[in-house]
Parts: sequence; structure tokens; C-alpha cells
Amino acid sequence: MQLARASLAEMLSNGVEPEVSIAKAITHYLERFAELEPQIHAFVPEEQLELRLKREKEQLLASIAAAPDKPALWGIPVGIKDLIHVEGLPTHAGSHLPAEALTGKEGPLVTRLRLLGAVIAGKTVTEEFAYQGPISTLNPHDTAHTPGGSSAGSAAAVAAGICPLAVGTQTLRSVLAPASFCGVFGFKASYGRIPMDGVIQLSPSFDAIGLFTQDLRSMEVAAELLIPGWTPRQVSRKPVLGIPQGVYMQLMSDEVKAVFLAQIESLGKLGYQVKHVEMPWQDELIYGDAMLRFIEGEMARGHADLFEQYAGYYGEPVKDGIARGKQVTDAELETYRRMQLELRQNLEILMEEEGIDLWVSPAQGGTAPKLEENRTGWAGMTAVWGFAGCPALSIPAASIDNLPLGFQCVGSYGGDEWLLAWSREMALDLLSSNR
Repeated sequence: MQLARASLAEMLSNGVEPEVSIAKAITHYLERFAELEPQIHAFVPEEQLELRLKREKEQLLASIAAAPDKPALWGIPVGIKDLIHVEGLPTHAGSHLPAEALTGKEGPLVTRLRLLGAVIAGKTVTEEFAYQGPISTLNPHDTAHTPGGSSAGSAAAVAAGICPLAVGTQTLRSVLAPASFCGVFGFKASYGRIPMDGVIQLSPSFDAIGLFTQDLRSMEVAAELLIPGWTPRQVSRKPVLGIPQGVYMQLMSDEVKAVFLAQIESLGKLGYQVKHVEMPWQDELIYGDAMLRFIEGEMARGHADLFEQYAGYYGEPVKDGIARGKQVTDAELETYRRMQLELRQNLEILMEEEGIDLWVSPAQGGTAPKLEENRTGWAGMTAVWGFAGCPALSIPAASIDNLPLGFQCVGSYGGDEWLLAWSREMALDLLSSNR
């Protein structure tokens, strides 16, 4: 299929009158939606999409009637993962549970989007409760392959060019994997940096909001507008890159490793300093089941009331995960939470001691699997950073057999602005070397 250009930064540069711009933006969105959505199924079906967008247009025009300037995201269509409540739209969370059992109050992120003049493009497809289950979304680069999970629809919608910005969530890999597979920029904020109010969470100790755009400048614009307290940073040198030693670098295919090593070699020739570092974690944390037990334990507790009433509506993978989670004790959960904080602190100490600005690796251990493989990604390259709460960015910097592969950059906890600043020049260098 023919992918369309949809750069948030470019769309924000137009200077036409408010009524004209929002009418044009919605018309353009509906045209792209009609052309591309039937091929990739990125959005949860909505019977009265055009009518809802017409109402949103009227409400937005009324909201700025007395304002001298239009707000920053005026008329920009934004996809919202179907775990995030949006006033006027049901929340299904990729499940068969009745919407009235799940739909809740809109949170501050979506409210912020509305205040900035954005148009809600629709709810994007997710795996059931962001855990596991069938999804209808296809990869825009090759519809025989998965777009990744669980923020499948958000990544695919941006990759196809239906909308220039979409919101997702990540527990283990749910932003970085679909960003890598769909060939877009995917940014997962530090744990707690973006409030999770108004979001159905899988694991409250892990879950974080993520954003998808087609280019890094658009990601910087979105972050500055949407993330509380964002303070853009400027850097005057190339970042020092850290590569974890040990089992971590074995969690990828030979093809992916070859591409990554070639990227590191190219960056080295451009003046980037690269260090191979012994990490402050046990290999068992990555290879074992501790993180999954942690998540399933929290999932079982979070779904306790719903599951008691609607057990028959749940898919088998989620049912099984809840059953396993019930076996995890409260004491075990508290041990995992202490381990989280210890790893976060130890990573900060290590970065300071070694002078590391960014940790780097492939964003996934392989390219997008075929649909029949029934797999939507690998947690190995991403989960440990989410466990520590670190911010992460996937840069669409390579491809293997015409399927995208992301280059992952990870910053220190709370250092979201520095992550994007350090990645700015490196993204350009990686993209130019891939041409």
C-alpha cells in the first residue's frame, strides 16, 4: 500500500483561518481514513464518525470565538488507544466486555489535547487489556505481518499517514515494538511523567503513556505540548552511548545484530563514543519470569471485581494470566517494587560513573512477525527499561527485507527531555547512513 506523509510539525506550520483550517483538516483526515483504514484496520469501528467530527468542529469553533489566536494543535487529528477514556466514545479495551462496564471519565491528557484544539480521530485498536489477544490491525508496510502489540492501531495509523499523532501505552513493549515494526518514531515517557488518570491499566507499577509520530521534530513538538513541565534541552556534543553486556545482547536474531553492529560502527566513525558496560541487573531478571509475574499479579488485582462479574467475556490468554496472577502473593509484589527502585537508582549511578548519556540497542529482537506466527513482539530489548521506569525512543533507522527495524535509545529516569535532545543529531545520522 502507498503510505502517506503526515508530519505533525509540518501541519502546524500552516497559517490559514481557523474555520478553513479545521474544515480542511477534517476533510483531509476523512479522505485518508476512507482510503487507508479499510486496508489496515487501525481504528475501532465507529458508526457515526463523520457526525461526531462535525460536532467536534462546531465545539472547537465555538471555543475560540472570542480568542485572538487558534490553539497549537488546531484541527490536528489524534488517535487514542482504546484503553484511554474519551468523552463521547466507548472504551472496549480490545475486549468483549460491555462498554458500560469499562468506560470511565476522561483523563487530563485527552482533556489537554482538546484544549489545544486537537480533533479526536478515533479509538485505536489494542490487544485485550494491553495483555494478549487477537487484533484486527495489519502492518502498513506489509499487511501479511503484524503491526506489533499492544498499541497496534496507534502505530499503524501514524505509519500509514491517517493521522500525524497517536497516543499509546506501554507495559513491557507496547510502544517500542509497534513503532519498530511500523517504521515510526515511538516515545515512551518515564514512569509517572504523564498522568495515567483516565486509563485502564494493565500493571500500575509499569504502565506509561507513549506517543507516535512520523518524524522526531513532530515528537519534540508533541512532547512539549502534552507532557507536564516539559523543558526542552539543547546539547553541544554527541552523546556517549552505552551498550549492555551479558545476556541482553543475545536477545536478537543474527540479522538484527548485524544491522545494529553496522549502525554502531557508522556512529563510531562519526565521532560517537561507545562503551560496552556490565549492567546492574541479574540476567535472570531478563530471562526469567519475574517481570511477567509482577504484571500478572497486578493485573489479577486490578481486574478482581470485573472478572468476578464478567469472567465469561474475557479471552483465554487474559483469563490464564489472571489465574497465574492470583497465585502471586502481596509480599512477592512488594519485593518486585523494591527491585524496581533499586534498579532505577543503580542505573542512575552507573550512568554517572561511566559518563553514559544514552543506552542503545535494537528496539526489537526481530522485524514484524507474519500474522500466522501469532506473535506481536518481543519484550527482551524493552522490558527491563520499563521495569526501571526509564524513558525510551524507537528511531526508524533500518530495515531488513523491506520491513522496518527501530533503533532504541534509553535515557535516565526522569530525563525525558535529555533523551529527545541527545537523540536529535543521532537520528539524523542514523537515517542518513541508512539511505
